[in-house]
Amino acid sequence: MLIMIGDVPFMPRKRNTQRRMEIVNAAFRLFAEQGYDNVQMKDIADECDISKSLLQHYFPKKIVLLSTMLNELMLSAFVYGNEQLTALSPEQRTMIQMGFLLRMLDENPTIEHFIKDVFESPELTTEIVLVTLDWLEAIGVDGETLTIRYATNFAVSGGMAVFFKRKLLRASVEGIAENIDHAFYLLLGEDSQKINQIYLSTAKYCTDRYYQAFITNLHEHSTINLRAEIQI
Repeated sequence: MLIMIGDVPFMPRKRNTQRRMEIVNAAFRLFAEQGYDNVQMKDIADECDISKSLLQHYFPKKIVLLSTMLNELMLSAFVYGNEQLTALSPEQRTMIQMGFLLRMLDENPTIEHFIKDVFESPELTTEIVLVTLDWLEAIGVDGETLTIRYATNFAVSGGMAVFFKRKLLRASVEGIAENIDHAFYLLLGEDSQKINQIYLSTAKYCTDRYYQAFITNLHEHSTINLRAEIQI
């Protein structure tokens, strides 16, 4: 599926076949309910009423299944910005999206637990960075690809580590999102004062109305059934 962002084509990774997505949905339910480490390939096969060998035909390893799931969720989350925030600058769009994503995790513990499992895997953390990098370049974030990748890896990995410890650290979700954005653009060479000005310009979008529009959009576009895990 080709998504146009202005005049720039953005090609997400290919959607999977119906059978593959049935497996992904079943695995997502199990991972969300029981935790990634507690679910075995046989459990997923049983949930799908198929043999383990057939499951491994589609997904040879459990981490491949989780990677596919992660791609689907990330691409679906970016649709909102691609469709509803096109009049804004790349910097504004990234800041708004980060705020929405962290709020979603904060208000939906099952999804947070799932994403925490993802960040415990260096391989899957890299996958998040690569999918995010595709989107950042597509919306026009300035910088060399390698620099954007390093900045994304540093800001997101460090920021999410703080997010998962936010209660212990008594850190607000909004403050963490702001610091992730600030670290990212500082590493791209932006002036700190300019970053603060851009952040302030996004305040009108950081409201319940826009957040609910983001969640509704996520439900509509995700190929994974999120109804039980993310409340509207």
